[in-house]
Amino acid sequence: MARALTPIGIAALKARAQRYEVSDPGCQGLRVVVFPSRKKSFVLRFRFRGLQRKLTLGSVLLTHNGEGEPDAAPQIDTPLSLAAARQLAATALRQAKAGKDPCAAKQRSRAEERAAESDTLSAIAAEFLRREGPRLRTLSQRKSDLDLLCASVLGRLPVAEITRSQFTRQLDHIADHNGPVRSDRCLSALRTLLTWHARRSDFISPLVRGGRRTSIRERARTRFLNDDELRAVVEVAERRKNDPFAALVLFILHTGCRRSEAAGLRRRSELSPDGATWTIPASRHKGKKRDVILPLSKTAQRIVAAMPVLGGGDHVFSVDGSRPLGGFDDRKKDFDKLCGVSGYGLHDLRRTSRTLLSRCGVRPDVAERILGHSVGGHLGAVYDQHPYVEEMRAGVEALAAQIERVVRPPRPEVADMAVERTKRRRK
Repeated sequence: MARALTPIGIAALKARAQRYEVSDPGCQGLRVVVFPSRKKSFVLRFRFRGLQRKLTLGSVLLTHNGEGEPDAAPQIDTPLSLAAARQLAATALRQAKAGKDPCAAKQRSRAEERAAESDTLSAIAAEFLRREGPRLRTLSQRKSDLDLLCASVLGRLPVAEITRSQFTRQLDHIADHNGPVRSDRCLSALRTLLTWHARRSDFISPLVRGGRRTSIRERARTRFLNDDELRAVVEVAERRKNDPFAALVLFILHTGCRRSEAAGLRRRSELSPDGATWTIPASRHKGKKRDVILPLSKTAQRIVAAMPVLGGGDHVFSVDGSRPLGGFDDRKKDFDKLCGVSGYGLHDLRRTSRTLLSRCGVRPDVAERILGHSVGGHLGAVYDQHPYVEEMRAGVEALAAQIERVVRPPRPEVADMAVERTKRRRK
């Protein structure tokens, strides 16, 4: 008769190239599994309702004469001594004979663990970005904000267990280390995420109205380029003909469009055959409701035409043609050093264009349409179906002429001195 396993015998089992099992004659169905990695675990093989089943009990805990035995009752999926493994095996065999599946409890526990893991803040954020990401205008920024929120212990907690005060402390931490504006942006991303999750489940968001650390009204920028700054920026941009960023700056000034919209401009899919009209897809426009048609001035058309077609790609402002231009922060720092103008953002160029449109007498409603803003509210959008293309075309041409007057002001007429002397003699 084979001898029952002992702790010393289990410790002496050597690893092989393939995993193998050693039965324990001292307990029906109990086996020790030895892995090539030298790890060992206890498993129980038994029959339940005519089917062969296997229940993994836990890893092997080597003891000597009972020393080191845990005081608590043995639990599945914990390190087990030989005696503890035999006790769990005997209990499982009794359950099987009584018609209860010993594996069911473990399967339920695993399912609950997976469900808990899928409901963590990090898991929900990843699912949100996967499903809603293609519709987000600023996917990279939203991902960065959510990653910052999930970087702490909150990311590993089930979202239903996170309290309002825990969210507040994390946002306070972000405000202290990354600034209050970044904290408010993370709060906005968090509100959107929790609202999205609440629509898909029984979850109730713990957030309430308010909680911003800055005022949107107070943070609203009023910066725009004055004539001297505009002249310096345009002159440097025109000199740097091979720089896609410099061309992007000029294009934004002549169209008043947003940075992301300009950077993503595609030749074949967005420009008309003659290059005179640009259709911004709804997926790339802030409104996300419909395509936006923007006529291009002749100056803007020349800017686009001057950009080389790189690698057969479709992107106009790009370093390789296959993807939009990026790295704006570093590129703008180098550009600002050359032109000597600082303290402005690329979005301030859009505000500069809008100011120049008013300055050259373009109607406010047309100027707003050039910038892609809604005009007339809901009723105006429903009842006024006039496209205003020709009005906008005249507006962007007036904008280009105004920029030209600022950059290269007309020289005052110089009197012909000989003619003037002749006039005086005749008098």
